[in-house]
Amino acid sequence: MSAALEFLYRVLALLALALAIRVVVDVWLEIPYLILLILVGVVISILPIDVGLRLSHDVIMSLVLPIILFNGAIELNRRELRENIVVPLVLVVVGIPLAVALLGAATAAAFGLPVLISLLLAGIVVPTDPIAVLSLFEEIDAPERLSVIIDSESLFNDGVVVVIVNVLIVLIAERPTPTGGSEIASTVVIDLAVVGVGGFLIGGVLGYTATQFIRRVPERMAILLSTVLVAYGSYVLATSVVGVSGILATVGAGLFMETTASERVKIDRDTLEFVRDTWAGGAFLLSTLVYVLIGTQVPIDSLVRRLKYILVAAVLVLLVRAIVVYSLVGITNVIATPKTPRSYQHMLVWGGLHTVVPIALALGLPAGLPHREFIQAVVFGVAITGALIQGLLMPTVLRVTGIRERASQAGSPDSMD
Repeated sequence: MSAALEFLYRVLALLALALAIRVVVDVWLEIPYLILLILVGVVISILPIDVGLRLSHDVIMSLVLPIILFNGAIELNRRELRENIVVPLVLVVVGIPLAVALLGAATAAAFGLPVLISLLLAGIVVPTDPIAVLSLFEEIDAPERLSVIIDSESLFNDGVVVVIVNVLIVLIAERPTPTGGSEIASTVVIDLAVVGVGGFLIGGVLGYTATQFIRRVPERMAILLSTVLVAYGSYVLATSVVGVSGILATVGAGLFMETTASERVKIDRDTLEFVRDTWAGGAFLLSTLVYVLIGTQVPIDSLVRRLKYILVAAVLVLLVRAIVVYSLVGITNVIATPKTPRSYQHMLVWGGLHTVVPIALALGLPAGLPHREFIQAVVFGVAITGALIQGLLMPTVLRVTGIRERASQAGSPDSMD
């Protein structure tokens, strides 16, 4: 069998497995589909069965994320995003650095790690992945406002965290001795301002330019090709040519490229729906493969040896997430409108799983980095623990918070708990 046919055989085998899981979920189980994919992947890893496919840092960051992020950006309800932008921005701009600082201090105290290593571990594990919870939201028709808040926070926090992690890796390589907190903070702020904002602006310009183009060439395949070029082109231009954040460039391109029919974008509605449906299908297929492979690459032996550290880390991650969300959203409720219901805050905490981006960052750690294997084990362990506990209990949390009941009442207004 040729290498190409063998690769195709393995991909089809995973897709067949995913199809079986999808049918089981739809018919018998009330569990997020992607969560179950991870857990099945873990079982494959335990057995062990070699699926012959491996994820790498470059594959996730350069191939997978642009599709997932661009699709998430074009699917966002722009009106809801404008009306609720304060909460996700605060959770990203203030919440991410705060979470890294709190979790870094906690892991340094709990595990006796050097400060920079603890901050690096915190930076890697902090970004949230909303795909699993959002897929469940679609099934129950959850409030769009809640979906927009969760989705937009994740879109922005990925780019911010990558900048922070890269800064910390450079500091660790250049300064084996402890670095002052003010120096770390100033370096991160400068890099976020230049690398992060620069990437977002590049993507925004490309997205806006592409919108002007597709207005004049309203043919569905030309528009689809334009979106692919913008999604990946913005990433490549920002990362390889300019040296800024490719992730935020892709997000900016998706947010500024109009793919929804309106008076400004005078393109046939069916054409734009075809483009969005194609992107949604591609993102779904890619996510399906990625989530299974995440489970199959779990370093079981390493996790077993460090189980107590992983459990402590999982508790600390959830606790820090709760502190950040409840405190910052509470403050925004005092100074800004509309206010975010307490039930939404509960879902922001419980739905904050840490899977794709943390694992990509952990896989990309340079060889020779101090405590590299420990960081990778903890990151994989937190991802699996979150999928097992938070993911499986997600439907219960939706019922307890009342979100499921309110979603079933068509047209019922958001209520404050």
